Amino acid sequence: MNPGWVVAALLAESGLCGPVTPEGTPDLAAAAPYVEVAEAEQAAGERDTALVAWREVLRRDPRNARAKAALRALCGDAEAREEAAAASLLSGLKLFERGEDAAAAVAFQEALSAPALVDTASYFLGVLALREGRAGEAGTYLDAAAASPDAGLARRAGELRLRAAREGRVALSVRLGSEYDSNVELVPDGTAQQGGSGDGVGAAAAELRLRPWGDNGPYARVSGHYRGHLRFLDFDLAGAGGALGWAHLGTRLQLSAEYGLDGLTLGGTPYLLAHRLQVAARAPVGPVVLEASLAGRREDFREDAYAGYSGWRGTARLDAEWSPTEPLTLSAGWYGGLLRTYELSLGYFEHGPRAEARLRLRPGLHVVGEVGYTLRGYQNFDNPLGAQREDGYLDAGVAAEWDVAANWSLRASVGWRGASSNIAELSYGRFTGGLELVWSRGLY
Repeated sequence: MNPGWVVAALLAESGLCGPVTPEGTPDLAAAAPYVEVAEAEQAAGERDTALVAWREVLRRDPRNARAKAALRALCGDAEAREEAAAASLLSGLKLFERGEDAAAAVAFQEALSAPALVDTASYFLGVLALREGRAGEAGTYLDAAAASPDAGLARRAGELRLRAAREGRVALSVRLGSEYDSNVELVPDGTAQQGGSGDGVGAAAAELRLRPWGDNGPYARVSGHYRGHLRFLDFDLAGAGGALGWAHLGTRLQLSAEYGLDGLTLGGTPYLLAHRLQVAARAPVGPVVLEASLAGRREDFREDAYAGYSGWRGTARLDAEWSPTEPLTLSAGWYGGLLRTYELSLGYFEHGPRAEARLRLRPGLHVVGEVGYTLRGYQNFDNPLGAQREDGYLDAGVAAEWDVAANWSLRASVGWRGASSNIAELSYGRFTGGLELVWSRGLY
């Protein structure tokens, strides 16, 4: 058999620098043709082909000094390159954890020179590119990592690849859906009006997001939405808004600050103009992740019937998040809110616990469940009611989101609010349930 054909057939063999198992009886004559092939391939710079040929020489002539010397030289260079690549990967991981993204990217590029490290290095290069808003480049790296034989790495890369298709420095999302609301007629503080009843709702929303430097740095977004009722047309709600913000999403600390302006119409007439400011922080502390946020909102209701609700609203949240297993994340926390209104009897302080569970049933299918209880105490006596109100609200909801394609997802949700009050006629229950189709794409 032609030695060249044998060498070509053996190129896929793994472990070219491992031990060589000799044949039963040395055959120097059979080894000679492989020596010619090995020398020619080594001279041409074809390392792998030369290694295979030298190994065939040692199978037939285990004492061949030239073959042993060639294997030491060729494998010594390969091992040195692999060791250097492994050191680069380790260095890149340390730099990544410290948030030194530029230096980490250089180290991960160096690690790509070792075939065994390509999947891992590609994954982290994809994460860095996605963080900087380079969604197209991130997708290329994550595609390579998603083909990894490591199931865990491939799954994580696949999930981030989906995110890369939907995000970027400029991204657009559009939502279309329908909902049933069992108690449409609620005033701004969530109090039910007498005669409230259910109705079907159609909803549409769109949002354009700009992040010139990716996850870190300034960002902006503009949005619009509409909710139309089948029967209670006076409660049709349309709005538009915008926000400017700044974010720092480090591996150990995440910070954000945002200013927003929102306008709403109700039944086709001006309803609300609101300025808002929010700051948030998130950081790991041992096995849990703590997240805190503060928000302030100036609300001006333009319709006379609701003008008394105008004023200042402040909210605060503190949550602790824990993941006992990779698919499951649990969180619990506390919420507080303060409303100061022009009509003093409408102002209140509220607070209460919150809990949430997020479960990834499989790649592309997520379920979120949450429950909370809020105790609300109104700060002044309400003369028309003849009492100072005290209310309690039990809120619960479940939502499932399924990624049906690269840019499409389907979301179903149900929710319940049970309101109790020391004013019996203000107690009520409210059920909502809806289905929504979402399209998201990174435009740049």
